[in-house]
Amino acid sequence: MAQLDETDLVILQRLLDDARRSYRGIAEEVDLSAPTVSNRVERLRDIGLIRRFTVELDRTLLSAADETLVVVETHPADAGDVMSKLTAVEGVEHVFQTVEGRVVAKAVLSPSDVHALFSNTLEDERVEEYRSESVLRSAWRPQLGTDDHEVQCSICGKTVTGEGESVEVGPKSLHRVCCSSCTERVVEEYQSVQETTDD
Repeated sequence: MAQLDETDLVILQRLLDDARRSYRGIAEEVDLSAPTVSNRVERLRDIGLIRRFTVELDRTLLSAADETLVVVETHPADAGDVMSKLTAVEGVEHVFQTVEGRVVAKAVLSPSDVHALFSNTLEDERVEEYRSESVLRSAWRPQLGTDDHEVQCSICGKTVTGEGESVEVGPKSLHRVCCSSCTERVVEEYQSVQETTDD
């Protein structure tokens, strides 16, 4: 897909507003058939723009647990492992890894579970420092934004055209690239990082 056209943008916005919205309802709005809308959504999933459809729960209503931010400082080469550990913990909902080697997670955990997280999961020589902060309020509002909506190559930054490729190099690591040369670079960079972490 070279660019997102106006119809793609309307479809994405309607799904952001309500992911349960029927393709038939969206089709009426964009003046297409429901199968055509379904095909467009499938194409957006294939290129990795739509990752999944899910339900957002307020887990604090289901238990006595509170929303907590967990901030972990580590070496950039170890951040991926720390992120994987946190992702596997029951109650951890979102995990973010920064280029500086920081891993931030939003979790719904009781105070004793937070303590166990620090003493069991994060007690590792790769973890330099960690802390938790209670969340007073949070908001999550995914949106399209107002910028240009071209899909860019994750290696060189060029616009991905119809000849582009999707490359999956690790668990849940999908890259959209513009050409076979960039595909090779993605694979080489991934292998290089893997070799570094294996040493």
